[in-house]
Amino acid sequence: MGKIRITTIVFGLAGLAVLAWLLARAGIGNILAVMSLVGLNIFWLGVYRIVPIGLDAFGWRQLFAEKKSPSFADLIKARWIAEAVNTLFPVAQVGGHILRARIIGKKSGAGNEAGATVMVDFTIGLSTQILFTILGLFLLLLQTKNHSDTSAIIIGIGVAMIVIGGFFFSQKAGLFGFLARRTSLLLHKKKSNALVNGARNLDQKITEIYSHRNKLLLCLFWRLVGWIAKSGENWLFFFFLGTPITLQEAVILESMCTAFRSAAFFVPGGLGVQDGSLLVIGSLLGLGPDNIMALALGKRFRELIVGLPGLSWWFILEGRYHKRPISGKEA
Repeated sequence: MGKIRITTIVFGLAGLAVLAWLLARAGIGNILAVMSLVGLNIFWLGVYRIVPIGLDAFGWRQLFAEKKSPSFADLIKARWIAEAVNTLFPVAQVGGHILRARIIGKKSGAGNEAGATVMVDFTIGLSTQILFTILGLFLLLLQTKNHSDTSAIIIGIGVAMIVIGGFFFSQKAGLFGFLARRTSLLLHKKKSNALVNGARNLDQKITEIYSHRNKLLLCLFWRLVGWIAKSGENWLFFFFLGTPITLQEAVILESMCTAFRSAAFFVPGGLGVQDGSLLVIGSLLGLGPDNIMALALGKRFRELIVGLPGLSWWFILEGRYHKRPISGKEA
C-alpha cells in the first residue's frame, strides 16, 4: 500500500506540474481574461452536469429486474456520488463504481444484485466510451483531413477493444468465483465458504443480466447518449465566452480528452493529461490555446462544484449507515 500511495503522489505531482506548465505557456493573464468573459455563467456547467448523470443512471436502471429496480432518484444520487469520488479522489476512476454498488445494495438490501448491475454497467460504459471515441475520431478526420496524428489513437482503440472483450468473457466465465477461490486459500474455512458462495452468487447474477439482450441494448443506447451529452459542456462554455463552436467540435473535444484521461487512469484526476489533450485537439480544430486552457480550467471548476456536494452527501449517507444498527431506521 505504501508503494501505491507513493506512486499516486508522484504521478499526481507530475500531472500538476504539467498542468502548471501548460497554463504558463498559454499565458495566465490571457486565460484569466477569457474566464472573466464567462463569469458566473461557469456555474451553469455544474447545473448541466445533471443531464449526463441522469442519462447514465437511466441506462444503469435498465439492468435491474423490474420488481427490484431502485428508484430513479436513488440511482442518480449514487451515480453523482460515484462521479464525485472518481473525479476528486485518486481511485483510478473505479472506486466510485464500487461505492455506488454499496450505496444501492444497502438501500435495496440486495448487495449481489446491485454489484452485478454495476459490473455490467461498468463494462457497457467502457464499450460505449470506445464507440464515443470512434465517433469523435471520425468527426476529427472529417473536419481536419489530418491522418498523421491519429495512428496512436487508433492503436489505443484496438487495444482497448481487446481488453474489454477479455473482461466481458472473463465475467461470463465466472471471474469473481475464480478470484474468490484463490483468495479463500488465505482465509479460515468459515470465511472462505462465505466468500466463495458470495462470489458464486455474484457471477450468477452477472450471467443472468447478460442473458437479457434487450436490457443490455437499452443500457448501451442510454450510456452512449450520456457520453455524447457530456459534449454539451464544451459547447456551453464557448457559448458563454461569445465564440460558439459547432456541436461537432464539442463532441470531438469531449471524446478525445475523455479517451486520453481514461488511458491515464493512474494519474489522479487526469491532471495534465486531460488538459494537455484538450490543448492538442483544440489546436487541430484551430481553437486558441488561451481559450482551450480556459475550458480546461472550467472543467476543473465544474468537477469541484459537482463533486464537493456529492462528497458531502456521501458523508451524510455513511453517518446514517453507522447509526442504523442503533436506531433501526432506514438510510
